[in-house]
Amino acid sequence: MTRKLTLAAGGVVAAASAVAVLWSQGPAVPATAASRAATTPVTGVNKNGVSAFPLAPSDADEQRVAAYWSPERLKQASSYVPSTKPSPSTKSTTSAVEVGPGDAKTRTGAPRAAAPPPVASPPMVGKVFFKVGDKEYWCSASAVHSAHRNLVATAGHCAYALSQDKPVQNWVFIPGYHDGVAPSGIFVGHTLYMQEDFAGQGDFDRDYAFVTVHRGFSWQPYVENGRLKYRAVDVGRLEDKVGAFRFASGKPLGRPTYVFGYPAGANPDGSRPYTGQTVKSCDGTTEKKFVSAPTWQLEHGVRLPGCPFTAGASGGPWVIGYSAATRTGYLTGITSLTWNLSGGGRLDAVSTPYFNQLTERVYTQAGKQGTD
Repeated sequence: MTRKLTLAAGGVVAAASAVAVLWSQGPAVPATAASRAATTPVTGVNKNGVSAFPLAPSDADEQRVAAYWSPERLKQASSYVPSTKPSPSTKSTTSAVEVGPGDAKTRTGAPRAAAPPPVASPPMVGKVFFKVGDKEYWCSASAVHSAHRNLVATAGHCAYALSQDKPVQNWVFIPGYHDGVAPSGIFVGHTLYMQEDFAGQGDFDRDYAFVTVHRGFSWQPYVENGRLKYRAVDVGRLEDKVGAFRFASGKPLGRPTYVFGYPAGANPDGSRPYTGQTVKSCDGTTEKKFVSAPTWQLEHGVRLPGCPFTAGASGGPWVIGYSAATRTGYLTGITSLTWNLSGGGRLDAVSTPYFNQLTERVYTQAGKQGTD
């Protein structure tokens, strides 16, 4: 199926510049939020503790978001090196990445041919791009199995702007993203599902989100009257295209775990070991006790020491039973915070909220929704 949406390359305005991240020695401040969560009531539909917020539910909404993330805008948004933005003194930080207004030059060249990502990279891991106010951001995410084969898991702060007390805008998921390329298509978010205490209280024990997505599309270049344009071409349902992790909750601590994501930001000492252009992984055994970050109401965090991920890894999947041969496994968490345990110049641990019955309730509710 070829979608009716078309885009003229010459009319696209790129919207990216240096990215800013937050790191420090203490409880995290989301890069998507300038302040603590608002205390006003949640405005989304609420059922059994699950809040649902429409992102782009109609065909018109989907086409508007798709048009916003043109090939040129995505390439520009991925082409800058993150810069550091200090946060208040704490021992943990989030790792969302901010992309602000910058180079406004348009480029009319066709997208580069897609090159395959590293063999060990699970195809269902990717990036999410979105807007908060007048700024663009990105995080990590992954496809998770559902009956309708249309579900993405990420961090709550990568889908809901605590500073504005409302969902982000123009949310899209790009599985397999690497080096500015979307090899498996772009999937526009339909509806956001999360536990009510994240949106309502900014509780980082609930810093997870499940987002249903529309059928994906890819930008196909063509020339009309001597002018390069793009048309959106259907690529099918998310899970049919890239597969998905299986959801799991209530697992014991102290388990061997793989963590995937797109770290990109600076360490406290200013070093930048990652570019955010390809999927990275770390692995080890999670600690056998819960960790806390009181400033962000985190009481039951699961921490993986020895993982040096920096900003950009937020929302990336935590996987047990991972098989490099089949490139799949069971999703038991998402990266929420990065930690500086040693107090030195390098980040050295990551943590996830504990996936429990409340998490499963959100996942189950999201999995019931079909999309076009």
